[in-house]
Amino acid sequence: MLMKTIKSHEIIPYIFALGLAGIPLFQMQSLADPTLLSRQIYIGFLLLMGFIIHQANANEASISLPKPVIYLSITWLASALFGAFYAKNIQETWYTSSKIILYISAIWLSYGMLQRGSITLKHISIGITLASLISLVLLIIEMLNKYHAGTQLWEQKNLYAIQSVFGHKNLYASFQLLCLPFIFYFTQSKHFLTKGLAISVFVLTLLSIGLIQTKSVILGITLSVAIVIPLASVYVWEREKSKYKIVIALYVLLIIVTSILIYLKQEKFTLLLNNDTLKERLLLWKNTFKMIQEYFPFGVGAGNWQIYFPKYGLQDFMQTNYLISDGYTTFQRPHSDFLWILSELGIIGLAAYLGLFIYVFLKGINTLRNTQIYHQKIFLLVVLTTFIAYVFVAMVDFPLERNEHQLLVALIFSILLGSDHNKNAIFSNKTRFVLPALACFISITIAYSLNRAIDEKHNKKMIQAHAQGNWNMIATEAGKINKKLYTIDNFSIPIAWYQGIAQYGMNNPERAKKYFEVAYQINPYQIHVLNNMAGMQEQAGNHKMAIKFYDELLAISPTQPDAILNKSAVLYNQKKYGPAMACLYQFNHDVSNLQYIQFLKTIGFAFLKEELEKQNTPSNQLALKSIANPDFVVFYFKWNKEKKYPFSELKWPN
Repeated sequence: MLMKTIKSHEIIPYIFALGLAGIPLFQMQSLADPTLLSRQIYIGFLLLMGFIIHQANANEASISLPKPVIYLSITWLASALFGAFYAKNIQETWYTSSKIILYISAIWLSYGMLQRGSITLKHISIGITLASLISLVLLIIEMLNKYHAGTQLWEQKNLYAIQSVFGHKNLYASFQLLCLPFIFYFTQSKHFLTKGLAISVFVLTLLSIGLIQTKSVILGITLSVAIVIPLASVYVWEREKSKYKIVIALYVLLIIVTSILIYLKQEKFTLLLNNDTLKERLLLWKNTFKMIQEYFPFGVGAGNWQIYFPKYGLQDFMQTNYLISDGYTTFQRPHSDFLWILSELGIIGLAAYLGLFIYVFLKGINTLRNTQIYHQKIFLLVVLTTFIAYVFVAMVDFPLERNEHQLLVALIFSILLGSDHNKNAIFSNKTRFVLPALACFISITIAYSLNRAIDEKHNKKMIQAHAQGNWNMIATEAGKINKKLYTIDNFSIPIAWYQGIAQYGMNNPERAKKYFEVAYQINPYQIHVLNNMAGMQEQAGNHKMAIKFYDELLAISPTQPDAILNKSAVLYNQKKYGPAMACLYQFNHDVSNLQYIQFLKTIGFAFLKEELEKQNTPSNQLALKSIANPDFVVFYFKWNKEKKYPFSELKWPN
């Protein structure tokens, strides 16, 4: 009986390890994003399992978590929850807060589990190594499938075709980066086979990161190694300078060989050498800084960056992607976790979040200094290297959005904090509230994410119905969404906008107008919302209000084609031919756009006729005969645009 109990007790940590291994496999295809909310649910239940395991093994009703971690975590969460008092979209504030609750729970629980030994580093490393291996195998299968389908992955920007089990190749790379310490753990095994397999997986994982050319992760690893090598000379190889010199030599040699390879095969490393993504990020950060300045010191509220971002203009994105500048492609985050937090949670939120990283880093150095066993020092060096690399990635990307990434970050935090070195720490009464808080936090995030998943399922069906032009289905699915939890889709478009489109398609313009007004309240800077608000006002004969909304839209995106055409039509209907043509003149001349050509013929003729009739001269009479030919009108404006004459200085063709 005793033996059975022992076996049962020993197998539970391995079940938890299998739970970790299953993270890359868990997706819910019924959701708009199969990997985001679904893994929040999965990790929530995984933490619940860990909490039960911890409670079953703990002999004290508390966790001796370092107090700075508690205070900084609570401050971070409080700054997010505070946004509910002023955020434009409170539903997104609740959603972001639920994710922060999940991350805090992961940090607190993983520290407690490792400290009490209810889960060991070995069990965690088994699970994460398997997760890494599964991700790697699935990536290889995907790449082979695309190769057989004719996609030349290492030409131009074809590598972006790789989705991986994380939805994007960059997210795959950052996830694998966070897996590296746990794979490395087994490279120190005394068993030859285990050691050999671990080294193989470690090398293959690094190669996969290099092959898919994720610049942020590659640069992060390169910089972090350069930072950690001097630390190693002080805390690990202080008496073995030869090893230190060998490591430096190998590091420099690897950089040189890699640089030569990239130079010789530039056509295969197009993503590494292409700077379009850098330009795009700089533009994102430029708008984010404007947002930070306007809403300093408290920010726009958790989850609300995506609402305010277009407010600061999209025209500059024409340099990288016209779909962004015209409002057809949207962003939900600024590709910098630290700027994201500052813009949404304000200076207090950023200070708390940065404080966590600084405290963990300093404790990590302290843990490294106090560790006496050589192989543990080497392991801590790898963990510290990964930590620093992650900080760099977080500066230029958005791993904070992804729940599986944050779970691994929480585990890395726990290791650097010395959780498994403090098993004999004295428990403090002041930290006894941590366990009840954990139970509450985990329950909240599971309950919230399960309810939100129901709405996201309806949201996906609604979007599919919109693509098919099925107005009844849009109205049905949108009506099932709980607006107290879910008001915008994964592209920052209000659900009410879809309802307005559906009602308009079903010939209910008054109901459509009401839904568009609701959508405008939810997201007043969304291009589609503004366009439809203007259109409904024009249909109601309210030209002044229509122009107001078109002006708001064009202030965001001055060359947005639909807005230019529609505004010029409104002005034409008001017989304001000069302003109508001035508006249309902003349109990028496109002979293949039949609507634009028709507008140009009609509005251009009316404008030129009005101008020529102001002075009744023989030359003007001759010009009036010329403009009677619609093709000449098109030629006239095309010629002026080619000569780059501004509208106020139009000239007659020679």
